[in-house]
Amino acid sequence: MNALPEPEEKLSPALQRARGAGRLRFGAGGLETLYQQGCIKLRLPRVAPGALAEAVVINSSGGVTGGDRLSLEVSLGACGALSLASQAAERIYRSAGGVARITNRLTLGAGARLDWLPQETILYDSAALARRLEVDMAADARLLAVETLVFGRAAMGERVGALHLRDAWRIRRAGRLIWADSLRLDLPDPVQHRSAGMGGFNALATMILVAPEAESRLGAVRARIGRMAGVEAGASAWNGLLLVRLAASDAQDLRKGLVELIAPLRGLALPRVWML
Repeated sequence: MNALPEPEEKLSPALQRARGAGRLRFGAGGLETLYQQGCIKLRLPRVAPGALAEAVVINSSGGVTGGDRLSLEVSLGACGALSLASQAAERIYRSAGGVARITNRLTLGAGARLDWLPQETILYDSAALARRLEVDMAADARLLAVETLVFGRAAMGERVGALHLRDAWRIRRAGRLIWADSLRLDLPDPVQHRSAGMGGFNALATMILVAPEAESRLGAVRARIGRMAGVEAGASAWNGLLLVRLAASDAQDLRKGLVELIAPLRGLALPRVWML
C-alpha cells in the first residue's frame, strides 16, 4: 500500500517590522550632530531669530505595531535650548505578534533647556507596546516633558478590549534619581472596570516640569486646571519638580487642557505642528 503523502507545511508569512533610530545633539551654538536611520526622520524647521529652536520627529512608517523597534537620543550641550515635538499623533496598531518597543533617551548639560512635547500616542485595540523615557540632566538644566495616552479611536467607535502596555519614566538630576514612574496595563483585566481603575477615562496625560522655578508655578497651575471643562486633573510640586496628571473621557478635551498648561509653563506658544 502506498503511503499517504505528507501534508504540506503551512509556513507563516514573514511579517515586515519597522526599525528606526535617531540621534540629535544641540549646543549653545545650534545643531552639532544629526543622525537618522530607518523610519525615524528628524527635521529642524526655521524659527524667527532669537526664538527657541525646534526639532520635529517623524515616523515615516506611518505607525507602530508589534515587533517594531524605535529609539531616539537627544543630547543638549551646555546652555543648549531646544523644543522637540512629533509631527503628528503616534498610532500603535493591533499587534499580529510581539511587542513594539520605543526607547527615548534625553541628556541635558549645564544650563540646558529641553521642551519634550510629543503629540498623543493612540493605542488601538489589541496593541502591544513597551515604551521607556530616560532623562539625565544637570543640576541647573530645565526640562518640560509631556506624554499623552489615548485608548481607542473615538471617531471609529473603537473601545480597547485587549491591550499590553508598559510605559516607564526615569529622570535623574545631577546623577540622582528624582522621578520614577511605571504604568502597566494588561486587558482584559477586571481591575480596569473597578472604581480604582481608569474610571471610564479614555485619555491620560502626564506633565513634568523640572526647573528651579517649578515649585513656584504650582498655584497658577492648580488655578488653571480648576477651570478646565471635561478634564480631571491634579498637581503637586516638591524638590524642584512640578507634576501634573490629567484624565478625560474625550481626548480633545484633554488636548485643550494641555494647551492651556503648556504655553504658560514654557512662556511660548506651542510648536506649529501642534496647531496643524
